[in-house]
Amino acid sequence: MKAIRQLSWLVGLLWATALAQTKPEATITVNLENGATVKGVVKVVARVQSEKLVERVEFSVDGVLREVDESTPYEYEWDTLTDAEGERTLKIVAFLEGGKSVSKEIKLIIDNGVALGAEHHYRQAREAFVEGKFEEALYHARVALKADSAHREARILQIQTLLRLGRAAEADEAVEDLVRLFPDSLEAQELRVAASLRRARNARNERELLRNAIEAQHQINQTRLKTVGEASVADAIVARATLRLAEGEASSAINDFLSLIEREPNNPRYLNMLAYAYLQAGRLRDVIVITNTAIRRGVANDYTYAIRGLAAALLNDTREQERAFAEAEKIDKESKALLVARANLALLNRRPTVVGRLAAQAQGLSDNTPQTAFLRYWSFVANREYDRAKDAFWRVLGLDPLTAEAYQLRGMLNLMEGLRPGDEDLLPVAREWFELALQARPNYAPAHLGIALSYALEAYTTKRDGNRPSAETLQKAEEALNKALAQARDTAWAQVGASYIYTELGKTIEADRAIRRAAQIDPNRVTSLTPPEPARALELLMTLAFVPVFPAP
Repeated sequence: MKAIRQLSWLVGLLWATALAQTKPEATITVNLENGATVKGVVKVVARVQSEKLVERVEFSVDGVLREVDESTPYEYEWDTLTDAEGERTLKIVAFLEGGKSVSKEIKLIIDNGVALGAEHHYRQAREAFVEGKFEEALYHARVALKADSAHREARILQIQTLLRLGRAAEADEAVEDLVRLFPDSLEAQELRVAASLRRARNARNERELLRNAIEAQHQINQTRLKTVGEASVADAIVARATLRLAEGEASSAINDFLSLIEREPNNPRYLNMLAYAYLQAGRLRDVIVITNTAIRRGVANDYTYAIRGLAAALLNDTREQERAFAEAEKIDKESKALLVARANLALLNRRPTVVGRLAAQAQGLSDNTPQTAFLRYWSFVANREYDRAKDAFWRVLGLDPLTAEAYQLRGMLNLMEGLRPGDEDLLPVAREWFELALQARPNYAPAHLGIALSYALEAYTTKRDGNRPSAETLQKAEEALNKALAQARDTAWAQVGASYIYTELGKTIEADRAIRRAAQIDPNRVTSLTPPEPARALELLMTLAFVPVFPAP
């Protein structure tokens, strides 16, 4: 019996040893059943039970590694829309310490309903979008594109949905795909503008993204100009001239409006648009002439008198300014044009609170123009309300990314900050903002002056630190100044800027001549005949360089 008991004990020991040797190193459980049908984005969750340390878990689909997760719970978000429909093999491998591993395979069936067709899913996406179900809308838009990658409407809806979901980076990528597939599509370029602006607002490389928005808006304008062509019907001429104004081509627009007035001499809209084009071109006396024509023909309205009053004020004709403003108020006590004209004059007199109040009143009367929004932006900056100014800046660009004044003001702020010892690195940043202003409006003379100022201030701060500025810096300052003077020699702001820059260039005679010329042009605001110090020059330019900013009729 004793021998039998010993034999039984030995057999039991051997059996236990065998069981211990065959016990798996680890077990894997997954949240999906074998043979299950999946669609959309599926979260695969694997749980590993092991006495040994799990170093990592790998997820593969049909033998292709998709995800590596080194922390529990081990997860993989599987976007099934990137795979073909049908059966797929999902393999999960857990790697343990000591070089051991354990794996699990399951079969899954991808079925996103692609066979139903792109149009079916596009309709589903539209319905979900209207109901505010944006995740569902995005899913169906993507399935539509899986069925037909050239479905333009589905791509547009996909981008709109991504923007609603705040996924700006993905929207930007989708826009680039849309533009590549449909380069002449206005919707593609408009979405590119929207996506770039949305992404730029919270990005470090905001200026690069703003360049994309500016480029896209120019493309939109050029596409529309191409569509209008040389058609001679009145509406086409108005559209063409308006687009040319948006592109900064005031002279071409003037010719278009003149041709319209030859056809309809008493059309108040055409007369006002011509006055606006003259204002944009800096031809203030022509503004007075054409508004006088409208008055004489009995077709002047509140806009006519408001723009006339602003031009008169810029020509230092206070009496005519007051008379014109009074007539505008008689016609319409709540004239948006009159409010904006008065805001411009308040800006010139550096009264930011008044500027903000008048601009806000105009906006309250449904003035949704970028010019009026800019006036509010300027008022916040001048009052040092920088949080509100930031929001106002993006509102301006949302209305029109080609508003060069907005980039110019950002650059001017950087110039002023760059004067502080230790902050000189902001001067090149200012130059980038001025370059953006020129990209938005290539003939925008204040931006050339801003570039000249950035180099002149670099020379100033270099000398302040006891060093000698480079000849290249001084040369670049003078080159940019000459570009500004070539376009705006007869403006007070150009001459004030020239006076300071000539001082840094060591050209004292030219500096004295420039400041005297500035005082002749605007004796009310340029009261000193001494070339200004840097801070004073910037202070004057913060007002003089931003008027007029006036909306189209």
